[in-house]
Amino acid sequence: MIRYKLRKIIDGTGLLFLRLSVRRKKIDTDISLKIKMPVKDWANETQLPKNIYDKRPRADLGGMSYAQLAEMLMKIKRLLIAAEQDGTLNMELARKIIHNVISGEVADDVSKADQVPDVFQMPDAYLEPQPQQRKQTFMEFVEQYISECESGERTKTRSTKRMASSTLKRYRGVQEQLKEYQKKRHCVIDWDDITLDFYDDLKQFFIRKDYSPNTIALTIKVLKTFLYAARDMHLTTREDFTSRKFSADWEQVDNIYITQERLDEMADFDMSSYRKMKIRAEKYAKDDEERKTLLHALRRDVYRRSLSEARDVFVMGCLTGQRVSDYKRINADMVETIVGDRKFLHLVQLKTGKDVYVPYFDTMKRILDRYDGELPHVYEQHLNERIKVVGLLLGWTEPAGLTEHKGLMEYASEKRFCDAIKTHTARRTFATNAYKAGVPLSAIIAVTGHSSEEMLKRYLKLGSKERGLLAAEEFDKVHKAM
Repeated sequence: MIRYKLRKIIDGTGLLFLRLSVRRKKIDTDISLKIKMPVKDWANETQLPKNIYDKRPRADLGGMSYAQLAEMLMKIKRLLIAAEQDGTLNMELARKIIHNVISGEVADDVSKADQVPDVFQMPDAYLEPQPQQRKQTFMEFVEQYISECESGERTKTRSTKRMASSTLKRYRGVQEQLKEYQKKRHCVIDWDDITLDFYDDLKQFFIRKDYSPNTIALTIKVLKTFLYAARDMHLTTREDFTSRKFSADWEQVDNIYITQERLDEMADFDMSSYRKMKIRAEKYAKDDEERKTLLHALRRDVYRRSLSEARDVFVMGCLTGQRVSDYKRINADMVETIVGDRKFLHLVQLKTGKDVYVPYFDTMKRILDRYDGELPHVYEQHLNERIKVVGLLLGWTEPAGLTEHKGLMEYASEKRFCDAIKTHTARRTFATNAYKAGVPLSAIIAVTGHSSEEMLKRYLKLGSKERGLLAAEEFDKVHKAM
């Protein structure tokens, strides 16, 4: 790990250090760069001064500008990474690299290599600035960026929190998509290639693969995240990706929700008896193959118990309106009494860090009591799989009535209702049922933690009449304000 940090020393001033940690070399130390600067001007997320384009000389930096400081820090890091990659990095070499860059004694070209004082001589590979030897390719940077996110060197923007595992998984997925693009197009993506023409070709590539519009939009969003980070590190000067044209439109996703009546049915569903489940499996399975697979699994008590556990975790999500990462970890220790005997579940959302209080009802208590106050651990993938089986055994096998997009095509999905249930259905179910019960949007937001009413409305699964009523409420607000 090679990372900069600014230690506050006095009166808002900090001292720059380089954190060097190389396990295979048993190196783990901080090296002072003997450079002081205002703490307020340092950006932890980029490990550079906040204004890296400021070319004004600064007295506190001995006449050096922030732009020059940023260039110097990036040069040191590039040289150290190069030394680490070929296995020559040690403490002596690290200190020589740092000294020579700071003192301006690293050669700008091969002809100047002899001007470096003997006492600071280094292997020839590190005397010439790295960009002139071989500039880091775009895909190399992507790998470095993701690795730094995974190790915790890079954190969330304007935060010290590490990236969520789902975010890292998404980054790796986009990386693989870009690798496939290179393979199919017989090319290597270079910095100067990332133009609006490249964007159009990449988008067409995904369309031909029948990617949905939202999958394409998400991929472009992650790609731009990589590119903004690269620009901050002066690895690219192209600005095409900042254009409004360099973005894909998101489409409203057609999803289901579970009515309150069905939710009550699911919560009370007893799956302990193999004989009863066998009858339901034979009745509702779509074909012999599904029937055979299901009957084989249902014979085992442990499988039927796992279905009940997945059902309870999912119902907890439907009752609380939280994301799966939050409702999976609900436990009795989160229960708090605020006023009188009114109880709430108090939790801090993992994704946003928002502090929310969820009204605590008897059904929630019964579920937690069933497991001594701690919900059973179920992996999200298993939860997605098992809750579909629960829906099937309940007989929810009618067409889901969804519209799906693949590439440029839009068509009616053949999915059964039970097959359309997934972990995120719980959050949509809570929001829709609460709104239909007359709970104001502002009160629903207080529980779900959505950033705005507009974002919440995307979750509401409403019919035409209900959407009309929602629109009427908005018009009423306008008329009252007039």
